[in-house]
Amino acid sequence: MSIKIKLTISYILLITMIIIFFGVISTLTLEKYYIDNIIEILTSQGTSFSRVFDSYIDADIYTISQDVVKNLATDTNAQVQVLNMEGMLLGDSTLSSTPVPVKILTPDVIQAISGESGVYTEKINNERVLHVSVPVKNKLNYVAILRLSSSLEEVSNIIKRLVLFLALVLTVSSLVALIIGFFIANELTKPLEMVKEATQEMAKGNFKVRAEKTSNDEIGILADSFNKMAEELGQLEEMKNEFISNISHELKTPLTSIKGFAITAMDLVEKNSELYEYLNIIDEETDRLSRLVDELLDFSKIELNKIKLSFEEVELDKLIEDTVAILRPHASNYGVNLICKKKIDRVVINGDVNRLKQVLVNIIDNGIKACSRGKYVKVFLDIKDKKAVIRIEDQGQGIPQEEIKYIFDKFYRGKNNKYSGTGLGLAISKKIIEEHKGTITVESEVGKGSVFTIELPLKDR
Repeated sequence: MSIKIKLTISYILLITMIIIFFGVISTLTLEKYYIDNIIEILTSQGTSFSRVFDSYIDADIYTISQDVVKNLATDTNAQVQVLNMEGMLLGDSTLSSTPVPVKILTPDVIQAISGESGVYTEKINNERVLHVSVPVKNKLNYVAILRLSSSLEEVSNIIKRLVLFLALVLTVSSLVALIIGFFIANELTKPLEMVKEATQEMAKGNFKVRAEKTSNDEIGILADSFNKMAEELGQLEEMKNEFISNISHELKTPLTSIKGFAITAMDLVEKNSELYEYLNIIDEETDRLSRLVDELLDFSKIELNKIKLSFEEVELDKLIEDTVAILRPHASNYGVNLICKKKIDRVVINGDVNRLKQVLVNIIDNGIKACSRGKYVKVFLDIKDKKAVIRIEDQGQGIPQEEIKYIFDKFYRGKNNKYSGTGLGLAISKKIIEEHKGTITVESEVGKGSVFTIELPLKDR
């Protein structure tokens, strides 16, 4: 997940948490306000109504309960109940007749029995109801409990509407936060994106790339550090390439002389003699060193962009046949069968015949060396989607999957590679094919072999 997305999500989460926090606080505060207001009203009414009992001096509480309930019910929207000091129901404003004696001992009633006003909330038929019980004192003694009950349904509806409103605000705010957060994250991460792109370019070997400095903060310091590193690496890379080029040229002349002297000496001694064998080894090793030097020279030319291709009309089918014919004796020495299969008789492209031959020789030779005796290397030629397709298939040891992505890298040699070399052959081959506006890919399975596929554009007719 990118930093831009992380910042955007963090911003949205922060806004959402703030809105939810204030929403919960607002909801709880508002609910408490409404309930406290109702409690205050009911308590005030209960205290006021309790004075009604003063007019019934010395009267029987059971006798006056119904009369008191009826008189008080007209002055309030609450349900009015009268209980004795043991919690027994004596009168109820919602009943038209004397109620059946029922004992009510809810927390509010118990509080009133002790001589203090009590408050209690409960659910009746899925509806929240608030009870306020006030003890009634006649002269010196508490004689009854006046209980007022009010539904909290209206409060619940207000809270529900508030929650819906907050949900709407949260949704709209989240959308706004998403837009603003994305914009802010984009502005914050844009310099990092530029540094990232520069590092990716440098990873590909482009040491001339520079990161644009857009600020003097930590990201600006990072850009400066990157540019300094890129400059130093570029200088080192240039020095390395110049060194390789110079040393390769210096080695070329003595190797040519050594080979010349070895061949001359071989003509002067008997072929079956021990000295002749030594001279032959010198000749073969000189050829091997010459090939390595040629690879180093090609590499230095590629790195310094000095490689030059001579494009001309190339009959690819003939080039493949000639290359296979040249390498067939070499394959026989390894006990490997080299096969050429063409589905098209004539395939013409624009290319550098020598460089293309260099690529074919390199890949076919690698396939031969990878095979054990009795195996084969097959070279196929076909046309697909206006492209010439060359497939070089071997029955070698195969390339581990974790190594495939590195085999075209400079100086890379596989862990199981038994043959000496610079590790430049495939890197040079890839560069040559790319200069021909083509592609080279590989598929491989350990123990079964590898298939290299080269695609080159056909010549326009």
